[in-house]
Amino acid sequence: MKEFKRIGNEDAVHTYARMLQEMTYEDIPPEVIQYDKWIILDTIGAMLGGSRMDGIKTVVDMVKEKGGKPEMVIPLYGGKVPASEAGMAIGPMARAADWSAIHLEAMHTSEHTLPALIAALGLKEKAEESLDVNGKDFLLAFALGQEILIKIGNAWKPTYAVGHGRSNGHYIFGSTASVAKLLGLNYEQCLNAWGIVRSMTQPHDMAAFHPICHMVKIHHGYVTQDTINACEMALRGITGPHNEVITGQRGFLGMAGWTTYPEELWNGLGTKWDQTQLESKSFPGCKSTTTAVFGIWELMEKYNLKKDDIANIKFYMPEVSMEMLAGPQEEKLNPADEYECQFSLPYMIATAVEDGKIVPSSYWSDARARESVRSFMPKVELIRRDGIKPWACDIELTTTDGRVITMFSDPDHIRGSLYNQFTEEDYIEKFKILAPYSVYKLSDETIDKLINTILHLEDVEDVLEEVIMPLTPDVE
Repeated sequence: MKEFKRIGNEDAVHTYARMLQEMTYEDIPPEVIQYDKWIILDTIGAMLGGSRMDGIKTVVDMVKEKGGKPEMVIPLYGGKVPASEAGMAIGPMARAADWSAIHLEAMHTSEHTLPALIAALGLKEKAEESLDVNGKDFLLAFALGQEILIKIGNAWKPTYAVGHGRSNGHYIFGSTASVAKLLGLNYEQCLNAWGIVRSMTQPHDMAAFHPICHMVKIHHGYVTQDTINACEMALRGITGPHNEVITGQRGFLGMAGWTTYPEELWNGLGTKWDQTQLESKSFPGCKSTTTAVFGIWELMEKYNLKKDDIANIKFYMPEVSMEMLAGPQEEKLNPADEYECQFSLPYMIATAVEDGKIVPSSYWSDARARESVRSFMPKVELIRRDGIKPWACDIELTTTDGRVITMFSDPDHIRGSLYNQFTEEDYIEKFKILAPYSVYKLSDETIDKLINTILHLEDVEDVLEEVIMPLTPDVE
């Protein structure tokens, strides 16, 4: 394995640029490649499930109306637009269902790197060598972008940032790494690309969550679009800062108002692959709701409880979950669209109790209008409790006959956690659950073939033709 260490006091982008220049497909451990194929399958599944959710068609229509050079197709909708505009359309699809894997510290990863890579397939003619992108090149670019994104996330500490009303501006550095590698940017161009996105990025605030609005999902489009623009500018000779991009007083970490951990930027770089430490979601929704939902399912099964047996439920949650889910009770009890449902704990719990499952259609207008769900929602209370580890919660359930049942719902014990990870069969099953929700209807044969293609991505000669075009309707 190649290990990349900091030289002197260099900014991390210099180390990362060397990594992008030197790393080959053969340098990525086979177990990382295998894991990344699962995550790509998982994220494309999330795109299918998110493609018809609120606001997605509006964004797609907007980029189509703008027109421009027909560089890249828009998966699931069809049509060709400039690669950066395709990125604006693809990014929100990956995030809308909120059903991709998540890193416990760096948070969302593949929802940024994969849309950028897909959009960048339209730019290969602008790279130094105009070649079809094969599966090995695609996997290499994905792996490097994922790793750099997570290293910066581990240093930035989003779980601290959220408590300060800030979120995760580090995402764009990872997606830029992926696209820079795919397009073959040289050392200097890589530095320029990161310098350019550093000039645009910021620690996104949590305003989009209070109240919940479309920007929770749509901002992924901006990350993807800016990534494509930055890499194309770097290819054309536009320069950006090379120093104090990540570290230093003016660097990205320097904007934090909390303790950051710069040493994580280089921790096992090239030898310790943090991207295999993602947690997979078993239903579409914010990570903050996971332990609450699974906790209720566990209590109902253990004590043989039915919906009518539950008088009320109190959920005691840490600061990071409260920042995602807390808000005016009136708003949380009356979610008006799909995204408000995803971040309303009363709605999520009522749906989980009512249906025993949560899928993309759980957020549709007919589902959220059900009186059986609405009447249960006031029984759910969300309370902050300090000292609970991130994503966990304490549950206090009172039954109609007066019993009080308590439990600690530990994220480590949930299906899909680091200690109970998905198998390949789990990823395949999840993909098949999501596929029918696609705005572009896929046949069972196409779904099976696509799954097999992604799981053998290293054998693919042209990712655009073999993975993306089967997802793309033939429209003008």
